[in-house]
Amino acid sequence: CLSLKPLIMLDCKKIISLLCGIHLIYIEEQYDWSDEITVRRFVDKLKNKRPTVMITFQCEEDRDIAMEKGIFLENSHYEVVIFKPKISVTQCFNCHGFDHTKIWCPKKGKVCPVCSQTHELSECLIATAGDTSQYKCPNCKENRCHSALDHDNCPKYQEKFAYIQQLTQYGL
Repeated sequence: CLSLKPLIMLDCKKIISLLCGIHLIYIEEQYDWSDEITVRRFVDKLKNKRPTVMITFQCEEDRDIAMEKGIFLENSHYEVVIFKPKISVTQCFNCHGFDHTKIWCPKKGKVCPVCSQTHELSECLIATAGDTSQYKCPNCKENRCHSALDHDNCPKYQEKFAYIQQLTQYGL
């Protein structure tokens, strides 16, 4: 998938009609043609059109040409960049669990992300000592030598991240 930046506020049908003229391919109703190229418009939470569209090329050769030369639409040149979706895992600042925030946390007390005890991180003796062999992630519930904030080394965080990434592939 590629993203065009900056892009004027053309609708997806107009972009496809312009690209179809270049590639001499017929237009289909769903803003794609011949299962070769799909154009998607980004919108914000209020459904306002954003100035970015995502174009998915099924043919790597077309994608490479667009990356190298850009795309010309209505006498304007647009740089084409690889689309990289931002993936974030929701993590609570109270218990450091996933899929909820501090406001909706089911736990009453604060959980230390380093030792899994019920106290603030600033009060943690293990964190102060810096002995990572004593770290106990509240999500893994084992001594795995990492804290709940060490996303690179937490298997539970990596599982959650992989799951969200799988859900947000956008045809990549």
